Amino acid sequence: MTELAYMIREDWAQRGTSMVPQSALIRDWLGEPPYLFAACDPQRLQEPGSADTEFIDYVVAEKGSRKIVSLTQLRDLETQGKRLNRTLAILHPYKPDDCEVIRELVEHDSVDRLFVIVWSPMDMVRIWLEGMGARDLAKGIDHEAPDPVQLEAAKCMVDEQYNGLSTGNGKAAVVQLVRVFTEGGYPLEKEPWLKAFFAAGGEFRHAESISKLITEMKNGTKHRVQQRYRPNILSVLQGRTGASSEHSG
Repeated sequence: MTELAYMIREDWAQRGTSMVPQSALIRDWLGEPPYLFAACDPQRLQEPGSADTEFIDYVVAEKGSRKIVSLTQLRDLETQGKRLNRTLAILHPYKPDDCEVIRELVEHDSVDRLFVIVWSPMDMVRIWLEGMGARDLAKGIDHEAPDPVQLEAAKCMVDEQYNGLSTGNGKAAVVQLVRVFTEGGYPLEKEPWLKAFFAAGGEFRHAESISKLITEMKNGTKHRVQQRYRPNILSVLQGRTGASSEHSG
């Protein structure tokens, strides 16, 4: 099972004073050199003032102690059934396709340890990392697993993602489950649902659909969908986990 850790860029580079000690924290977690970095867009490394290059130079100044590859090269690990028995550091991923490569590496246990430097706390990859229980190196905390009942509901959403979650049965499943859970005391918030969805094996492109639907629901949209589950679906899912019939939120 892949061990995960991350740091948000603003926690690494806040006011330009924390780069050195925070870089030391990252090196300690990465382990012994040489270090392997994966760039989502290798061409950015050649640009003046490249954020990717700045990060690499602070974490490991000695060029002989580092190797840089393209993130797309890592697809071969999964497709060829290979495993990277070392630590990999991913540089500022945010595009869904790039994040999906990372998710697949972890899903197929293709890398021993994975560190991600996250560009913004708003990036979906940060939510995925926390849903997967990654360690936040800046705060020194390991994120807890999602609520078990919400995780069971998220598995139902994952079962529908083969046809998408923005329309049809997929949309109906998301909307009904979120409604029922909200009525049962769960907060109508995106992050807990997205973390549960990722923990259940959900893909990034479908996570965007869930995010959009919940945002619309919070804004008062009444989606007209067909009922996909019986009215007592919350009790059924609670029964699977042995959870109580109430949720404090």
